[in-house]
Amino acid sequence: MEGGPRLALMARLSEAVRWDHAIRRQEPDAWSYLRRKLLETESPFRGFKTRLFEDVRDRLLADLARPELTENALAAYREAFEPLLQGGDYADLSFNLDATLPPEVRADGARSMLAAARVLTLFDLEALPADRRPAVWEKSVFTMSRRLQLDTLERVCEARDLENDRRRAYIARRARRNLAEFLAVTRGTGGPVVRDEITPFMLGRLEAAVAATLRLLNRRR
Repeated sequence: MEGGPRLALMARLSEAVRWDHAIRRQEPDAWSYLRRKLLETESPFRGFKTRLFEDVRDRLLADLARPELTENALAAYREAFEPLLQGGDYADLSFNLDATLPPEVRADGARSMLAAARVLTLFDLEALPADRRPAVWEKSVFTMSRRLQLDTLERVCEARDLENDRRRAYIARRARRNLAEFLAVTRGTGGPVVRDEITPFMLGRLEAAVAATLRLLNRRR
């Protein structure tokens, strides 16, 4: 997927992990800046995820018309949709992508289900009470928190006073650096040029990374 929603998303994420001299002259608080910039990714995430869902959906519906569609191809579609759909929607789609079903049954079931599916972003999931968030989402955020070493920073927050400006700046700096290192996997070798494609798998990891970082930063708003 070229341009448009993908570039808008990566631009917002790139802004979030920048903390150069020009920004420091205008932004007095590294913690608040990082939190605000990550919150500004809501619209780009929604636009990109919706566009990606539509692209995968259209390819699936075109392929389902082919009687020779293999189990491997159906499994690849199930994998592609897993980060794009939640809970019951994903289960319903998986049921309809069964190689043992007649092609017309698969196509009709998938078309009906996808027409009613909701594309939820990390912001929709994080707005839910903790006990209502999908277990698979909580596992993804937990795993990414460990990957970004945010669990260590969480322990610092629990043991220290976040009203201390220098301590808060240190935690924000570590969180920003770790997030920037993770985002580097979505960039090409030429610096700030993002790769041509962000796959559904990578999108799911990006959402979990932003959610994990925001959970840390939401300790002090």
